[in-house]
Amino acid sequence: MDGARDDAPDDASHDASAHASEPALGEGRYDAVIVDAETRDDGVALSCAITSGDHRGDVVDLVSRAFGTRDPIALLGLPCTLAVAGDEIRIEP
Repeated sequence: MDGARDDAPDDASHDASAHASEPALGEGRYDAVIVDAETRDDGVALSCAITSGDHRGDVVDLVSRAFGTRDPIALLGLPCTLAVAGDEIRIEP
């Protein structure tokens, strides 16, 4: 894998900060897959299922501005990483 993906957000350095609607995960990085996406006024609402570790199978709901210009259907099934620091979650392609 060369690291470049056609399905990555248009600007991968774009502020991908998101606030979870559920209690925060512990600080760290979590491999996940996008299982639901819906356009909203404040960004794209995403449901991400964690795919490994102690939280495998947990679903995190968040709203991200990073994918605001994307068709939400095109996001379904994409792998991502959830980076948790304090009470903030960043979604990275």
